[in-house]
Amino acid sequence: MLRVAFLVVITVAAACGVSPVQAGGALQSEGYRHSIEQLQVGEYYKPSVVEGSGVPNTTALFHRSPCPALNALANHGYLPRNGQDIAKGVLKAAIMSVFNMANDTATTQVGQVPDVFSLDFLSKHNAPEHDASLVHTDAYFGHDPMEVNMTLADDVFSRADSNDRINTTAIARVRKDRASLCETSNPECTFGEGEKKKSFLQAALLLKALGEGDFISVEHAKSFLVDEKIPADFVKSKEPVSLAVLSAKSAELVALAS
Repeated sequence: MLRVAFLVVITVAAACGVSPVQAGGALQSEGYRHSIEQLQVGEYYKPSVVEGSGVPNTTALFHRSPCPALNALANHGYLPRNGQDIAKGVLKAAIMSVFNMANDTATTQVGQVPDVFSLDFLSKHNAPEHDASLVHTDAYFGHDPMEVNMTLADDVFSRADSNDRINTTAIARVRKDRASLCETSNPECTFGEGEKKKSFLQAALLLKALGEGDFISVEHAKSFLVDEKIPADFVKSKEPVSLAVLSAKSAELVALAS
């Protein structure tokens, strides 16, 4: 695993009385300043927008993407915590190990990036970042791609049923609404067949890889989509998440959104 070559002082969390590590074990702050290098794989630290950025070719200390799952892997140290100089092999191993992606899915995923890349590479508009995201503002409006739009996120969470589960039908309706929002509010909205296919496959990943298959709990959705944190009680899919599984769920989502 590549290691961060610089030290980052965590002072804001300590000042607020919050531990800088919130998953996979905890380091006690108590007046000490901890560097990112001290964190073990699995321990959680999410950089603030002051420390990080998802803008392509950013010079920020931490590089991040519009993808919550990959950001979560970096926040837990399964990818380099600074989000830089990630080898394809490291990415493939991480998504297969942590999220139980099947080999065909993992191979397809890493096929979208160079042999060595930084997470902000994924922020390039329409390659592969796209409009009508579940929780991110369209690129036209100029927000940093790593920033979560809490209005959009809260809208997703509000679709939960009485058991606090966001099911397949709810996610399909969100996808339909995001396309409509893009078309009505973004004068440069780009949401053709390619973007549509990509967005529904990502929605399928949310359910199949991060959720329970047919739903994701509100608690886990908030953890992944907002905190970009792997929940302490997360259990990966028993069966590898294959392209066939994702394609079937994507087709179901498309049908429900029609």
